[in-house]
Amino acid sequence: MRHPFLAALILAAVPLVHAQTTYTDPDGRYALQVPPGWRVEAQSGGVSFLKGPAYASVMKVSGRGAPKGLVEAIGQKFPSQWPRFAGTSSGDALFGGKPGAYAWFTGVNPRGTEAVLKIVATVDGETGYVLMISAPRSDFATYKGDLEQIEASFRVTGGRQ
Repeated sequence: MRHPFLAALILAAVPLVHAQTTYTDPDGRYALQVPPGWRVEAQSGGVSFLKGPAYASVMKVSGRGAPKGLVEAIGQKFPSQWPRFAGTSSGDALFGGKPGAYAWFTGVNPRGTEAVLKIVATVDGETGYVLMISAPRSDFATYKGDLEQIEASFRVTGGRQ
């Protein structure tokens, strides 16, 4: 090769293209891993991670309560926007290393696509954290690994409340 320095620089950069990144919310309250190829969009009260038609959204809510109640409260907001919205399963789970709850749903999302939605929540003191993950039902397997990685990497880190 005529430019060995340039070749070494290019080869050194290749792993960075495929590396996951850590997202920490602006107040340092939580962090999670963002898989390669997902874009980050700030939302009111949280953040969304998007890749194609799939997304994972995290939001912080105030107030005490059980994670199950938080999942149910958030889930009740979807039927007005998702035709044929129905729960398929729910239960207890660890989320962010803390006791949490989850529920799976299906329905037709606002884009008119049959989709799968999972809501997971935990409560840390006076703050609740909710993760919503969704992808088209027909393509769910394509995004499942990344969505699971996002969920599994979520950690409450403290920060400003």
